[in-house]
Amino acid sequence: MDKQTISVKETAVYMGVSKDLVYQLVRERKVPHLRLGHRILFRKEAIDRWLTTQETLSVQQNKNNH
Repeated sequence: MDKQTISVKETAVYMGVSKDLVYQLVRERKVPHLRLGHRILFRKEAIDRWLTTQETLSVQQNKNNH
């Protein structure tokens, strides 16, 4: 059975950012995640959708700034 969730460390590697940034995004409730006890977990599909949304927002902001 494939894993349904990934850890903070795995998410950081997957996104190409630091673990600190992932924790910051979680604290600010900016990235989709779930908590099971003290563990913070992510679904890859949710991260992919979130990244696509962030990319779209970034492109729109760049268009509005020019």
